Amino acid sequence: MNEGAGRLIALAAGGTGGHLFPAEALAQELKRRGWRILLVTDERGARYAGGFPADERVLISAASPSIGGPVAKAMAAIALAGGFFKVVKAFRKRDIAAAVGFGGYPSFPTMAAARMLAIPYGVHEQNGVLGRANRLVAGGGAFLAHGFSVLDKAPKKYRGEMIEVGNPVRDVVSRAAGSEFQTPAPGGKTSLLVFGGSQGASLFSTVTPAAIASLPQTVREKLRVVQQVRDPEISMVRKAYDAAGVECEIAPFFDDLPARIAAAQLVIARAGASTVSELAVIGRPSILVPLAIAMDDHQTGNARALSDAGGAIRIAEAEFNPQSLAARLHDLLTDHELLRHMAGAARGRVRPEAASALADIVEKIANPKAKAGV
Repeated sequence: MNEGAGRLIALAAGGTGGHLFPAEALAQELKRRGWRILLVTDERGARYAGGFPADERVLISAASPSIGGPVAKAMAAIALAGGFFKVVKAFRKRDIAAAVGFGGYPSFPTMAAARMLAIPYGVHEQNGVLGRANRLVAGGGAFLAHGFSVLDKAPKKYRGEMIEVGNPVRDVVSRAAGSEFQTPAPGGKTSLLVFGGSQGASLFSTVTPAAIASLPQTVREKLRVVQQVRDPEISMVRKAYDAAGVECEIAPFFDDLPARIAAAQLVIARAGASTVSELAVIGRPSILVPLAIAMDDHQTGNARALSDAGGAIRIAEAEFNPQSLAARLHDLLTDHELLRHMAGAARGRVRPEAASALADIVEKIANPKAKAGV
């Protein structure tokens, strides 16, 4: 057990599963090494933290100061200030060895509090573009770890360690990675998984069923679709697949998504950092549709990690329609060797063992003896 074992490391993340899941993966690794974990998040982030292995939790208010008019910006500033003072109070009551921010606006007041209290901290950026919350605090951190080989909008002068570690994936993803890609058996069905990230994607609910309905019957009858669909759209999507004679499984959320990815022969998804990383770790071919309104268009950068390697087909949202999707699907669903090639090209395109590599960095700043090489 390491010298700092039993002390607390604070992890801050919020907003979406894309921020929470890498933090959860690091928490799992640090717990294995004997550390205790304090999770700092907001109400939105807490929805994705049901399985987060935190010993303690602090729920704060947070909001983006970049969205809305003057009143909304003022309210966001008040929320962030309130979050900052709550974190300062929580930190002062505890022995915090180090803090790590994973983005989302709960990270900003948490890292600001760590800096004021002289607690060593660093940030991890999951996307190919440094997010705004991370941008605000990265300059004072001991390290800036990032998930992809290219990190846009990084500070030009950075005094800490800047290192590509990959995106930490949860244990359930690592277990799914042991499943080899299987081409459909002769006469068997091809499994198509469709999901839009932790928030779902209405665009997929309209475009994907229409595209599949236009495919030849010989292709449709050999297809099984598993799709994440928002509650109000479930009936519409199910009726569309029934009319097309396509076997389907529809649900608003899959809590076993990594296993679903492993079981699929093709995936249609957005290009969030966690999605791209899990596709790379598990090794599955995909059609990626970057979210057009994503801050700084970071999802396009994420998607390139797979599309440039031949592991994914990237379709811009403006070009994602039934006709363009049907053409891509026909080519992929009728060429099983192409699917196998793409699966192999996707596997390993994001650095493996990211949770372990990031935990090593965190322990260096959290444990003075380890930092000094004692």
